[in-house]
Amino acid sequence: MVAIVLFALLAPLVTLPWIHLQYSRYGRLRGWTAVVAASEVLYLCGLVAFTLFPLPNETAAFCAARTTADFLNVNPLDDVAATPAAVAQILLNVALFVPLGFLLRYRFGRRAVAATAIGFAVSLLVEVTQGTAVFGLVACPYRVADTGDLITNTAGTLAGWWLAGAIGRLLPPAEPVPSPDLERPGLVRRGLSVAADLLIGLFATEAVVLALTVAGVPDAGRPVLAGCYLTTYVISTLVVPLRRRDHATLGQATFFLAPGSRAAVWPRFLLWWLPAGLLQGAELLYVIFWAALVIGVLARLRADRRSVLELVSGTTTITRRAALVR
Repeated sequence: MVAIVLFALLAPLVTLPWIHLQYSRYGRLRGWTAVVAASEVLYLCGLVAFTLFPLPNETAAFCAARTTADFLNVNPLDDVAATPAAVAQILLNVALFVPLGFLLRYRFGRRAVAATAIGFAVSLLVEVTQGTAVFGLVACPYRVADTGDLITNTAGTLAGWWLAGAIGRLLPPAEPVPSPDLERPGLVRRGLSVAADLLIGLFATEAVVLALTVAGVPDAGRPVLAGCYLTTYVISTLVVPLRRRDHATLGQATFFLAPGSRAAVWPRFLLWWLPAGLLQGAELLYVIFWAALVIGVLARLRADRRSVLELVSGTTTITRRAALVR
C-alpha cells in the first residue's frame, strides 16, 4: 500500500517530463514503452517501501531498548538456517532485486558484470540507509543492516539479468524505433496536450496555495483560485506561445506540437483557455471535461480531424519538427 501511494504521488510529477523526453528522443510515444517506464517507477517505490517502512511508532521507548546487535549483523551466515522463516526471508531478499536485474538488461542493456555491480551498490545503499537510521533522519536504526542481504540481493539482481536474457527477446522493444515525427498528430496526442496544460495549471495553482498557506496568509477561497488559474493560463497559453518560435503552449511543447501559426494563439486563449481558467477557479472541472469531449467528438466526425478551435483560428496543429522544416 505504501508503494502504491508513493507511486500515485510520484507518477503525476514525472509523467510530463518523461513524455517530453520520449518525443525529443524518438519522435513518438508507444504504450509498451510507457508500461516499462511505469514499472520502473513502481519498482523504485516498492524498493523504498519495503526497505524503509513501517516506521517505529513509539520512538523514545523503542530507541531506548535498541542495542547494536538489534540493527547490525556483520555475519552473512547468520541467516542461513533450515527454518521456514529463514528460507522465506532469503527468497524474498532475492526476489526483491530480480526486477532490478531484469530492467538493467532489458531496458538499459547492461552486461552481467555491470548489472551485478549495480545490484550490489543498490543493496549496499539500502543497508547503509537502514543501519544509519535513514542517515540520521530517524532517532535510531529501526531496521536491521544485514551483510547477508548484500549477497542475496546481488544474487537476485543476477537472476533477474539472466531472466531478461531468457524471456526478454519475447517482449516488444523497451524503446520505440525513432520516427521523423512529421505526420499530422492524432486526436489523442492533441487531446493529451490540452490535458497537460490543464495539469500544469493545477500544479501551479496548488503550489501557490500551498505557499500562501505556509506563509500564514488567510484562505481567500475561490477568488484566489480563479486568480491563480488565470495568471497561469495567461503565462502558459498566451505569453509563452507569443514568445516561442513555434507558438506552442507549455502543454503542446511537452508533446512537441505547434499550432501552425501565430494566428492561433489569441483565438484559442479567448475561446478555450480563458473560460477554462474561470471554470477551474470555480471548481467546475466537469464542465471543462464535457466541453473537451464534445470538441473531440466533433473533430472525430470530420475527415480532416480539425477541431473547432482550429477552424475558428484558421490553423492546423502540426508537430514541432514539421513546423521547423517548413
